[in-house]
Amino acid sequence: DFSHLNVSDEVRELFQYIERYKPHAMELDTELRCFIPEYIPAIGEIDAFIKIPAPDEKPDDLGLKVLDEPSANQSDATVLDLQLRATSKKTPKNPMVVRSIENADRNKKQIANWIKSIKDLHRSKPPPQVRVLQIY
Repeated sequence: DFSHLNVSDEVRELFQYIERYKPHAMELDTELRCFIPEYIPAIGEIDAFIKIPAPDEKPDDLGLKVLDEPSANQSDATVLDLQLRATSKKTPKNPMVVRSIENADRNKKQIANWIKSIKDLHRSKPPPQVRVLQIY
């Protein structure tokens, strides 16, 4: 098929190799692996990914403007915001919303979880960086 091309003898010899090549039929083993993410921040109730549109048919922007991730252990929105602020290089422009615990005197477990999550946040926070421009 390449005989009509005006090429050198070396290139014409390469065309012979192309014509003689036969691809090998290979069977590839496929493995189905479950994707189980270790940590997914989630806020709110567990979501079955069943999205029923609102009666007014307005888009709710779940996952785009509002966090929509399922998990059995729900993350605290305030702690998640603090984690994002700690790792971000930019200073946030919007003020931080602080959550309160209703009936705190009766919800000691929630207070203990809050203290533990803040301790974990402080432990995982990156150390402050100092840049030295000139050494004297």
